[in-house]
Amino acid sequence: MIDRSLTPPGAGVRFRLDSFSVPEVARGEFEAAMRRNLAFIETLPGFRGHVVLEKVGGPGAFNVVTIATWESAEALDAAGVRVRAYYESIGFDLVGALARWGVRAELGNFHARATR
Repeated sequence: MIDRSLTPPGAGVRFRLDSFSVPEVARGEFEAAMRRNLAFIETLPGFRGHVVLEKVGGPGAFNVVTIATWESAEALDAAGVRVRAYYESIGFDLVGALARWGVRAELGNFHARATR
């Protein structure tokens, strides 16, 4: 069963879920980049919301997870194109920054599905 409190209304809703293993020494730069990215994606069509989760217990390597909600697959795809163009315009190399900070990441797009 889908938890409706986590799933906004709309059949086409999509989620961008990014998990990060962020070393403490890189937290400041990582969080600054995350805030800059959020300020940009909040302006994009189809953006519905965002949450940042920080692990407080349990096994596993990832300690920061971000979830962005989009009204449709098309909105999420268009946002990806716009974010890449934005990064290029400000000279931000995501892959290079993650490597420099020692951050491991697992990135992906998701949709909610019923379990019954």
